Amino acid sequence: MQFHYAISQGHLNIWETCQRKYQYKYLEELSLPEADPHRQASLQLGSNFHLLMQQMDLGLDVSVLARSDRQLQKWLKAFNESPPTMIAGDRLCEHRRTWEICCPAKLEQDLDSDFKDSGDRHQAYFVLTAIYDLLILGKEQAQILDWKTHQKAIAQSQLEHNWQTRLYLYLLAKTTNFEPEQLSMTYWFANGADSVVINYQAADYDRTEKDIQRMLTAIAQAKDYPQVDVSSNKCEYCEFRDRCDRPHRQNLETVDDINLNIFANINNIIEIPEVAL
Repeated sequence: MQFHYAISQGHLNIWETCQRKYQYKYLEELSLPEADPHRQASLQLGSNFHLLMQQMDLGLDVSVLARSDRQLQKWLKAFNESPPTMIAGDRLCEHRRTWEICCPAKLEQDLDSDFKDSGDRHQAYFVLTAIYDLLILGKEQAQILDWKTHQKAIAQSQLEHNWQTRLYLYLLAKTTNFEPEQLSMTYWFANGADSVVINYQAADYDRTEKDIQRMLTAIAQAKDYPQVDVSSNKCEYCEFRDRCDRPHRQNLETVDDINLNIFANINNIIEIPEVAL
């Protein structure tokens, strides 16, 4: 029996940001409950908005859900007044797509039990996975739409380099007959009714394919999971900061004065739960 390991954009973002966090979160499956009641409420509100958008696209009555919170009413009004540009075509809500890929694994004597159970003891099998808020498949184009409810829009340059964008477009190219140039991804930010459109290119596809192969090979062959440098701002909002014995920001004397806004740093996009998978 072959071993299949699901890989989402969250896995790739965290591996690229901090391999120790990857170890804790995905290999040891450690998790901590959300302690901040305001953040917890924001997460639930964002989840409700995604549900509202799904039900609305299915033609269901969303009035009761919208009336449950004033912010939901505000976001729904913003969408109705300033929706993102959408192509015509078949619409798929909360749509999952996958693609299997294999990479060289550890040597047999180093394999853990998962890889030992696989059919090939020198290959690790991964299943790339994405869930699209809304996918529209037209005759000559395909469009991914993603709803965001945090406070401000993320710059296009940051979104282009984030693994959500890269993996979602790559998987769509892999699993359809569309050329990369026929694909696009639109982020719609509810608080400002702002849209960020990212058009895909063949060069983006080729670069992503090489990077995924490189990263998955590194994941399959990893023996150690190093921490990031202690002066890095990447630890500031990490739930494993105390487990890694990292000092709080005010105790760091060697760090430059930087912007700590969680949404301003590309590495912190993965900390937004509605982005994570």
